[in-house]
Amino acid sequence: MIGTPLDVLPYVRGIQLILTGYSGYSKGKRKHTDQIIRDEIIRAGGRVRSHMQNVHDVCFQDNDITSARAAKKCMEECDMLANDVDKSSTGMDHAFLSGQRSTSGGDLKKLVKHDHEVIEMITAAVNLANSAEHSLATGEGELLQILRHTTQKMSSCRGFFGARTVILSGLKQKKKK
Repeated sequence: MIGTPLDVLPYVRGIQLILTGYSGYSKGKRKHTDQIIRDEIIRAGGRVRSHMQNVHDVCFQDNDITSARAAKKCMEECDMLANDVDKSSTGMDHAFLSGQRSTSGGDLKKLVKHDHEVIEMITAAVNLANSAEHSLATGEGELLQILRHTTQKMSSCRGFFGARTVILSGLKQKKKK
């Protein structure tokens, strides 16, 4: 890694527990690392969507339209997150004579920390989706409340991932003197 301070190391290790091959944006592997993060977010969002699809189908068959609508809304958030992740900029294109400035250690540190927080947030959403499906199967817990909380978590994850462009925008242009 390029000058990774010790305060970023726990975030890198946390992501490495989930994603094998994650290198913390080391030189020469930045695009690959960026793609690994994106793929994991889309994969985890797909897991949430899959759980919500199961809940939606069962609730619809049981004529629990309120819960079915809540699950459908969560599925829509999952789809929007996947679309946002798929279409977002990478900030890693760098031509020798372009107007783009080189990546600093501080930029990478912010990006690693942000990636870690996004992965934690999407993991929490997967856990909530599991809880929703468990609640439906066992009757334990308040299903509608869990569905709404999962939707809120996915919406927050989507917004937080969108904040990544603020970090990457610092990589886009050289600062004018």
